[in-house]
Amino acid sequence: MMNVHRLLPAVIGAFCILVGPIVAVAQETGTDPRDFAPKFMPYYRYTELENGLENNALTLFGLYAFTPRFGMTYEIPVGYKNDVTDTGLNNGDGTCGPGFFEPGPGLPPIQIPGVSGNCQETGIGDMNLRFMLRTDQKLFGGDVMYALQVDLPTATQNFLGTEQTRLAPSFIWVKDIPQWPGPGAFFAAMNFYFFDVETLSETDAGDTSMYVGRWFVMLPLNAKHKIYALPEFQPIYDFEESHFSFWVGPEIGKLIGDDGKNVVYLKPGFGVDPDAPNGDRDFTFEIGWRYFMD
Repeated sequence: MMNVHRLLPAVIGAFCILVGPIVAVAQETGTDPRDFAPKFMPYYRYTELENGLENNALTLFGLYAFTPRFGMTYEIPVGYKNDVTDTGLNNGDGTCGPGFFEPGPGLPPIQIPGVSGNCQETGIGDMNLRFMLRTDQKLFGGDVMYALQVDLPTATQNFLGTEQTRLAPSFIWVKDIPQWPGPGAFFAAMNFYFFDVETLSETDAGDTSMYVGRWFVMLPLNAKHKIYALPEFQPIYDFEESHFSFWVGPEIGKLIGDDGKNVVYLKPGFGVDPDAPNGDRDFTFEIGWRYFMD
């Protein structure tokens, strides 16, 4: 298992030293769902599931605005690695399987007919497109948006993807927090319902029917060092398994340079009471870069 989580106290402590007095960071950070400014946002994420699966993903992520109110994001895992060495599928002789493993909360099991070598595979993962519409509607003083996410089975091997096409309509609510000292603070609740519409695999590994919440709070911290915090909370309910899971990821980011075009961030994540049979996340670590094209 990777020992990144043992380094987190030192990493977070270093950021806390930089934060200093709490004052607002007025510059844009690329985290507001209402902001359709074109941007390129690649990231690397390491994930440990409670069932022993380890995943490494280098993802190309970006946003394209068709109009000031209608935009699209894309996520393409161009470097995607699954490792089931530490799962119950390990035969002890350098091979894994046959069998199934849970790739993540709410997702259908992935079949392993038998993988030679060290129980790892690397390639391209499943990509997704998300279409977002910003409206003039208001709800409890916040802005209302709608979205549709399309997950496509683009993985180069079935070991790396679910072989499903999924749709996820979404209701998004964003409210500014004027009580925070300075502009830029807001709360956003992105609510998705995922369901599968097509399965490529001949083996019926299961269906997808789940709610995924992405709730986060944007908190500008320090104007001098241009630092912000973005804690995220993800409640997930799998309707197929009647299973609830919860994950927390406190993002810390910093604007680089004076032109406001670059942001870098670190984002550790922790599963709350993760369940191994359902593929819940135990620990994640993400590092990313946002570049504003305009």
